[in-house]
Amino acid sequence: MVISAEKFLHLSNLAVAAAMDPLCWQSFLDELGTVQGTRICTQLIGFDQLTKVAPLAFASGYDPGILELYEAHYSDKNPYAAHFTKCAVGDTISSDEMIVPCELKRTSFYADLLQPMEDIWGGGGAMLANDADRMFLIGGNIREKDRAKYESDWLELCRDLAPIIRQSLEINRTIAGLSFEKWAAEQHRLGSRTAILLVDAGRRIHYASSEAQELLSEGSVIEAAFGERVRFCSDAIQFEFSHMAQLQGNGRQAPFGSWNFKDPKGQGWTCRAMSVRLDELDRTPFRAFVSKNNPALLVAIKPETDMETLQRQVQDCFDLSKTEATAAVMLANGQSIKQIATNRSVSVHTVRNQIKAALSKSGCHRQSELVCKIEHLRLSGSV
Repeated sequence: MVISAEKFLHLSNLAVAAAMDPLCWQSFLDELGTVQGTRICTQLIGFDQLTKVAPLAFASGYDPGILELYEAHYSDKNPYAAHFTKCAVGDTISSDEMIVPCELKRTSFYADLLQPMEDIWGGGGAMLANDADRMFLIGGNIREKDRAKYESDWLELCRDLAPIIRQSLEINRTIAGLSFEKWAAEQHRLGSRTAILLVDAGRRIHYASSEAQELLSEGSVIEAAFGERVRFCSDAIQFEFSHMAQLQGNGRQAPFGSWNFKDPKGQGWTCRAMSVRLDELDRTPFRAFVSKNNPALLVAIKPETDMETLQRQVQDCFDLSKTEATAAVMLANGQSIKQIATNRSVSVHTVRNQIKAALSKSGCHRQSELVCKIEHLRLSGSV
């Protein structure tokens, strides 16, 4: 580590604070620019098309007039920007790797912005995110006279801090534009109409989406029993879920469960329950419940669609045989290869071959990709 553990912890705490309050990024950059014992002009820049809060721009150490000049004339003429894609997410890149110094020094960007501030063309940074929807970069400019002494340490510091910064930016994104329901649906492929609950190891309900609240009020699928504990109308599912919650509370494994059952009216339902990482849940509205000492389960319940119709859609969409489509849909419903084989009275080898065929014909490389495509087809009718 290029700085003391105490200083690194202080910077980390500032980055975590910025997760909940983006204005704290300014304090983080102010501290970051001085922590190595010399002045480094720091910046956190980027955009996010999804949350529409872009552009994000925080900077520290630059002359205010220089920043105004940059915004007025050079924000779309940054010679470094064209080379940002050379840096993979999580990697660091020095300034002279982004643009050759002799080329940089021939630009008006250098003459008007960098040279007047004691020739701050050195430095570099780390790419935090870079895809079609967003780009974020943490970086800094170092005086030429300080490059030999400080630049490599600066890049190492950026690399060490990048995972913490990325996590905080993800939290910023969720708070700014994504509800927990949408986050959970995207992360776990549950579907936008899914009823979602968060329960602790004692099955107490700490969060219920609007769909889940309707189910709780109606009472034919789930209900809030004594102590606001979730209870399923199916005794068999209730037994399985209670056992799963007990395992989660004992910390013996990170469980996943998938069940199908019918309510008293004959409507079929699919339920999925999974352990969730509480550091991820820091970006949700669960407040005091969320701590690393509280194990949690995410429960998702949705009505079943007509399986025969879905199998026909999957078969037609991917040009599968009937048996391949059946195996693929059962996989998407959460059944393992062994469970599919048992339920269809065929060998595990047969099911594996059918899934391999479905992967090849659908253009998927992993089972999770195939499940994602089938879930999209289930929800929207197309892939």
